[in-house]
Amino acid sequence: MIRRLILLALTIAPVAQASVSVTDDAGHTVMLAAPAQRIVSLAPNITDALFAAGAGSHVVGTSRFSEHPEGAKAIPVIGDATTLDLERIVSLKPDLVVAWKSGTPAAQVEKLSRLGIPVFYAETTRLADIAPAVRRFGVLAGTGAEADRQAAAFDTALAKLRATYAGRKHLKVFFQVWDKPLMTIGHAQIIDDAIELCGGTNLFADLNQAAPTVTREAVLARAPDAIVTVGADEASLDMWKASAFLPAVKHGNVFVIDAPTLVLPSPSILPAVETLCRRLDDARRRADH
Repeated sequence: MIRRLILLALTIAPVAQASVSVTDDAGHTVMLAAPAQRIVSLAPNITDALFAAGAGSHVVGTSRFSEHPEGAKAIPVIGDATTLDLERIVSLKPDLVVAWKSGTPAAQVEKLSRLGIPVFYAETTRLADIAPAVRRFGVLAGTGAEADRQAAAFDTALAKLRATYAGRKHLKVFFQVWDKPLMTIGHAQIIDDAIELCGGTNLFADLNQAAPTVTREAVLARAPDAIVTVGADEASLDMWKASAFLPAVKHGNVFVIDAPTLVLPSPSILPAVETLCRRLDDARRRADH
């Protein structure tokens, strides 16, 4: 297996163009002899950001669930958040692999690095991280002009959204990721930032994990004003409706929102953030009556 990987890696030939150098989110300086023409993305959010940077045509492999934008669905899948098909990745002859710093299997990515394939680590945990990531991908792929244009548009839309919801009455929001076991979001998850932008307070912002497991008793003790989930069946929230003393239940603020890209820390998140903000505004109005 390793011998085959090495032989495949040796067939990757550089293209004679101007060299590029970018520092990634792991603090490593990634140097390429030329802008990357064959890129493997190891996370759905990275795929989305590469397309936004104008580098979609350069992406030759993606991870499972890379569904945004639409064009990403046509690219071969080379693994997921737990397992990568290393031999297939190497056979694609990438001149760059982009990994999710906290979400891609580190040991497998290290094997690719040892084969001499440049690896760039990306990590976007706040909304303000997205535009800079797009710009860096543009530099890596030689599509800087398009990346700058898209990043500027994202920043403008984000600033407008912040201004729209600034000063709203704060709501304590419990965001339910899963019901069995009961999982939520901590401060390290970008949805925490989205809730804050919308004028809410993440009920478990004091936890540093991205997706901590919590107890039902802990949620009840913190008395959320709204209980929200995305892409789940309404039945997953039924356990809360029996607790009539909760402000969220009392005011009818236990709901599912249709915003699948809210879990995607990349450019496609913004319409989902706007949906979240509107629904939390509805929750405020109900709570005030």
